[in-house]
Amino acid sequence: MTNLSENKIFTHTFFLIVLAELLSFLGYYYSAINSLAFFIIVILTILISLYRLEYGLYILLTELVIGSFGYLFYLDINGMQISLRLGLWLAIMSVWLAKTVLEWLKNKNLTIDFLKFGSAAPLVCLLIFVGWGLANGLVNGNSLSNIFFDANNWFYFLLIFPVSAVWRNNDQLETLKPILLAAITWLSAKTILLAYVFTHNFHGLNLEIYGWMRADRLGEITQTAAGFSRIFMQSQLFVLIGFFILLFYLLKTIVERNNLITSWRDLSKDICLLALFLSAIIISFSRSFWLGLVAGGIFIWLIALFRIKIKFKQFIIYNSIILFSLILSLILTLAAVKFPYPDPYGGFNPADLLSQRASQITNEAGVASRWQLLEPLWQEIKTAPVLGRGFGATVTYKTNDPRILASNPDGLYTAYSFEWGWLGIWLKLGLFGLLTYLILLIKIVQDGLKINSSLSLSLISGLIVLMTVNIFSPYLNHPLGIGYIIMVMALYEK
Repeated sequence: MTNLSENKIFTHTFFLIVLAELLSFLGYYYSAINSLAFFIIVILTILISLYRLEYGLYILLTELVIGSFGYLFYLDINGMQISLRLGLWLAIMSVWLAKTVLEWLKNKNLTIDFLKFGSAAPLVCLLIFVGWGLANGLVNGNSLSNIFFDANNWFYFLLIFPVSAVWRNNDQLETLKPILLAAITWLSAKTILLAYVFTHNFHGLNLEIYGWMRADRLGEITQTAAGFSRIFMQSQLFVLIGFFILLFYLLKTIVERNNLITSWRDLSKDICLLALFLSAIIISFSRSFWLGLVAGGIFIWLIALFRIKIKFKQFIIYNSIILFSLILSLILTLAAVKFPYPDPYGGFNPADLLSQRASQITNEAGVASRWQLLEPLWQEIKTAPVLGRGFGATVTYKTNDPRILASNPDGLYTAYSFEWGWLGIWLKLGLFGLLTYLILLIKIVQDGLKINSSLSLSLISGLIVLMTVNIFSPYLNHPLGIGYIIMVMALYEK
């Protein structure tokens, strides 16, 4: 943040996010609060969007960053849950469509801003393949329920139409930055707070929070050792992306300012945020995120050395700050899990847990299940490598995952969503659908490199991280990944 206005937006956003989380927790016990909050947020979004569509988009994007699967609040209709994310999507799309139709009726002129984007052609082609995936799934006789739940995430791409209609100048970007920073900061702080709660004896509070997190699909809390619990939330992807965006702005500061002494006040804020974000990524215990850290780190070093051509002294200072942030993040993590009050659980060694997690790539239950899926998934792809099997296509495989063995003693498990993100896209959309998605992402990267600004390079780093994480965790067919792609495309073209 650089001015009073951004600080105010950050503070207000942070407060509203914390309020929403508290109401969500209360809604776990009182369904009336959950339903009321759902209606208030959706109706408020509609009214705000009618006034200024970009304001409604800010609400939608904030939910995307903090909500994981989108069920922070939901509407339960005879056992069918309508997520807040779906409600917000419908609200934004309806308002945009209504405004577009009224504009056409008034001026007899239909303007679709997105079609002017340099990346419009590959995205339109990708949407055509999404339509093919729907038709192919029906032709192949896949379950209608599986087809719907498999395909509905891809409709999030349609948000490119309202986003492109309103993000036309730097004003939206200057407002968006503190909003997203507040959301990512809260998500990081929440991760550390949960790590503290679940490594200490809070006399039953742990179970209450666990029940809420599971019911609202906000994340996974899994005991990995005696007294230590892994805190993983799908939305932590944005913490990882935010970490590299912040690293790029730190790089810009070091390269552009000759006198770093006068910059230490600003740098200290960035260092604290870097440590906070990195601590959340560590606590997530996600090997996919850690792989994303490696990929993003390599990319940023290549850009610093060959595109920005950083001086040797600046390069040393930059990496020293990163190292210092890493040390601070480890201290913060250790303080959270080992704080002496109330009584911490177990005598685990955090350093040993981290090294075991990083090196255990075959025997651990989740990893073993992923490798056991690989061969059956590949065999299914080979049955229709070019055309794909359509949405709702399933793969049956045998796994030793205790969670599956508990309900299926034979270990056989059938699923239509897979950890292998790129292979899952291939199976559903076929080879050409997969290649079209790759072409879209490559086009976005190329556009960013041509612009060659701190903003474009930082956004590319996030995209590189996203593409890497998608190898083992499916994000490119999920609103979290799709939402980030839409933001990047729109910010390039503003």
